[in-house]
Amino acid sequence: MATRRFEDDLDTALSWRLREVGRSSAARLYSTYLSKLDTLETFPLLGGRVEGSEYRCTAIGGYIAVYSVDEAARVVTLMRLFHMSADWRARLLADEIEDRPN
Repeated sequence: MATRRFEDDLDTALSWRLREVGRSSAARLYSTYLSKLDTLETFPLLGGRVEGSEYRCTAIGGYIAVYSVDEAARVVTLMRLFHMSADWRARLLADEIEDRPN
């Protein structure tokens, strides 16, 4: 599952890559995202905890995906996607990332 904000973040990242770097870069990012999604569905607790929150995070091709896990249901919800160079921890903790999954 993913929130609307995660989907918007991913769309922005893919669009930027397509426009600024090229089709193959955008395709690699999308492929890496799909692979990581499969991994998280199998191993939802794989990513480390984000200090100061209930979220976990994992790297996806130059970005950090922040997600939550419903351990009882073993459901992963992707919450936000931040570029690694951003101060993503501060943005995460300062921002309301709660959003209903699509």
